[in-house]
Amino acid sequence: MSTQDLTQGSIAIHVRNLAVPSSIGLFFQTMYNVVDSFYAGRISTQALAAMALSFPVFLLMLAASGGLSRASSALIANAIGAKDDEKQKRFIVQSLTLGLLIAVVLSIAGLLVQRPLFQMMGASGEYLGFALSYMTPIFLGSIFFILSNLSNSILLASGDSKTFGKVLVVGFFLNLILDPWFLYGGLGVPAMGIAGIAWATVLIQALGSVYMFGTVIRRGLISLDCKRYLVPDLAIYRELIVQSIPASFNIMSVALSFFVVTFFLKHYGEATVAAFGVTTRIEQIGLLPTFGLHGAIMALVGQNNGAGRFDRIRETMRVCNWAGMVLVLTTSAIIFVFATPVMRVFTNDPEVIEIGVYYTRVMMLIEWAFVLTSTHLAFLQAIKQPMYGFFETIFRKIIIPLPLIYTCVLVLNYKVEAVWYCMVFNNLLMTAVTVVYGQIKLRKLGGID
Repeated sequence: MSTQDLTQGSIAIHVRNLAVPSSIGLFFQTMYNVVDSFYAGRISTQALAAMALSFPVFLLMLAASGGLSRASSALIANAIGAKDDEKQKRFIVQSLTLGLLIAVVLSIAGLLVQRPLFQMMGASGEYLGFALSYMTPIFLGSIFFILSNLSNSILLASGDSKTFGKVLVVGFFLNLILDPWFLYGGLGVPAMGIAGIAWATVLIQALGSVYMFGTVIRRGLISLDCKRYLVPDLAIYRELIVQSIPASFNIMSVALSFFVVTFFLKHYGEATVAAFGVTTRIEQIGLLPTFGLHGAIMALVGQNNGAGRFDRIRETMRVCNWAGMVLVLTTSAIIFVFATPVMRVFTNDPEVIEIGVYYTRVMMLIEWAFVLTSTHLAFLQAIKQPMYGFFETIFRKIIIPLPLIYTCVLVLNYKVEAVWYCMVFNNLLMTAVTVVYGQIKLRKLGGID
């Protein structure tokens, strides 16, 4: 079985080898989303707003697969560190069968609830039509998103982040071809409008997931002798679900937060909603260099926790936190300065640009807080103590921002800038709490106070 032993060797080198390929791949994944938004903006501002509206619904679908993949990665990495091959194989197979069941449920549920969900968020007429046209293909192809995520979790736990990075890079270049082709039609393909952007994504996910799963098989991480683990094991399902719920809810909370904020932003008009949707993508760009750190922590901390190498866990967190801060402060400064031309990549609407530039610059001042939160939540997931993330998410995304924004928008009738500053306060507060809690847990590892 081909796995990399992360319990030996230089932590800094392991972090580099794991984080750099992931960050490069995730850069291209974000650029992939930029291309989607670019072509949606070429249709109309309403189509761009519909894609922004679809973003949280898309995240709801990804939350289940993303949570399961994080859970399986943590459990598989711990099994690898403990040198327990049987448990490793069992977790791999059971995570795949559970993922298949989740994919079926997601497809059916998504297709049934998307219309009332978009209507609840204020979409109607052509606006609603754009949102439905985009999300229907996505729900139909949900199995490919899940298979890709789970295959990556298996490879990442074994010390391989390069394969997924390569898939994301290739996917970006394919998207450059498929987006305009499916959008406008040609060479025997009918013009599909915004639905074409979604079908391009589904096709790319299908190709990528098949390649990723093939790599898992070629590496010997799953083989014919694993068929005895195919029968659902409720005990393992329970362990996977318990580990995945906080991670799933953390991802889902991004969507829930988007629902909450969008509900209030609709009082300021479609241009504000569109600007908010674009800016969330720009925020991702600012965090891109640090995205690979999450995977590096999951693999390194997971294997070393299984092996009882707590000194290496502490060193991993020191390296990742310092690297993350340096990287994000650099990218944030660049985006702060060039916020206007960055916004113009997505839209030519002057109102959307003006709103988006202001919000972008506000958020660039606190991007570092998201990095510290991410590294500490990844650490807790990797040592199989993910429940703090569940409560952190509830407070960060719902309990604190909901009354704050409600008061500013509907009670005090403040301008939209007040919404942005509510979000700043909320994120800084919860980052401080998360860092303190995570550091306490880190110091106590191995019985050291």
